Amino acid sequence: MGKATTSVTFEAPIEKAFKVISDYGSYPQFMSDVKRVSIIDSSVGKKLVEYELQIIKTFRYQLWMTEEPNTEVAWRFHSGEIFKDNSGSWKLKDLGGGRTQAEYNIDAKFGIFVPGMIEKKLIEVNLPTMMKSFKTKIEGP
Repeated sequence: MGKATTSVTFEAPIEKAFKVISDYGSYPQFMSDVKRVSIIDSSVGKKLVEYELQIIKTFRYQLWMTEEPNTEVAWRFHSGEIFKDNSGSWKLKDLGGGRTQAEYNIDAKFGIFVPGMIEKKLIEVNLPTMMKSFKTKIEGP
């Protein structure tokens, strides 16, 4: 089981932070481990999203994403090749002055035997790299 929580301040308005975080299809453009993202189903405030990642090996999984504009993006596991469960969220707070506080948390359980090295890379080691990618994208032009 892998759990992680981190907090980051974006030097950007909350609307821009939310827009980048909720634009799942753009993830492959700025996150090197994400190879493909497809929206499988979409309704107001809820989307079924399939992610294809390349971290040591290629795998796919689907998450139900729920959105509260400019406040929160949360997800829960639907199906996938490697996870038994995967849930988490981005919680956003407007700090004023064009700055946004973001808290990211994930709780993932693997459905197959995953060596400790891979689990650690998937959850803990990849987190700082992922946050840096989001920070660069959100704070960029």
